[in-house]
Amino acid sequence: MRAVTTGTAAFALSVSKKELDNILSRYPVRGFERSKQGIQRRLSFASIEQVALAIDLTRVYHIPTPVSLLLAEEALSSREGIITSPGGHLAIHVDIDRIRRDLQAKLADAIEHVIPPRRGRPPVRD
Repeated sequence: MRAVTTGTAAFALSVSKKELDNILSRYPVRGFERSKQGIQRRLSFASIEQVALAIDLTRVYHIPTPVSLLLAEEALSSREGIITSPGGHLAIHVDIDRIRRDLQAKLADAIEHVIPPRRGRPPVRD
């Protein structure tokens, strides 16, 4: 899947564009490179799935965003989608296949509904 704008990704993730921009500005996200000011941000599917899982962890378990992003990266990096505690007594299982299917469907819907804003100077009228 191609990279999408932050507005499209925010629509698919059911968060505000500002909230998504804050996450991307403050914390490291896999597959996302920061660029100069004035350049429209584009997110890869890998970036979106990490942020989506982090948002779920934050909403459901009230885990702070930086920690939830690390846990999401750990889950997405493992084959089984399991996050274990340092002592090994606790584990969280993440259904990665389901998350990917849901995200692909939401992104397909978002791409059809979100119209990217025009950038730059308006065209000259004759």
